[in-house]
Amino acid sequence: MAYDSNSPEDTTVPEKIRENFRALKEDKIIAANTATTADSATTAESCTGNAATATKLATAVNINGVSFDGSEDITITAEAGYDDGHLLSTDGYQKLSNGLIFQWGSSNLPATGTTVAGKTVTFPIPFPSACLQAYATAAGSVNSASGYVPVMVCGTLASASTTFSGDSNGTVKFTNTTKFNWFAIGY
Repeated sequence: MAYDSNSPEDTTVPEKIRENFRALKEDKIIAANTATTADSATTAESCTGNAATATKLATAVNINGVSFDGSEDITITAEAGYDDGHLLSTDGYQKLSNGLIFQWGSSNLPATGTTVAGKTVTFPIPFPSACLQAYATAAGSVNSASGYVPVMVCGTLASASTTFSGDSNGTVKFTNTTKFNWFAIGY
């Protein structure tokens, strides 16, 4: 509905609301408490101090160790040493600056014809001190007929490798090669 200036004034509306509405209908911006319009606002020419001529901050600040005064762009980089090396692939690793290393990959348990199958996995890089934990999850079944997914168990942890075993709890023989995914943490 459009504003009709010929309509009678609604005297039930408080005066301040009528005042603000009158200013709005004249396409002016209203300051909430004073009904001052934007065409009477103070401009930059009447500002004083650094605000009138600022092209940079009066006092530079540090952002992630980089001085910033607003006069030019800065580049923020990751903390030095956070990424001490990585291989982002199917079998990969991430080394952190504190010495912790995450490694991951996938492999296959062989079709042994028995209810247990094992596979030694060589890590993408050896852990310099120790492998703390290793886990595996089967991503396939031990044979086509049963669809049984084996329970995965980790053997002895070594710095360069570990052996994962799949076990069907003595119920089904491994007649398929069974894919599994693994994850290891060490330092």
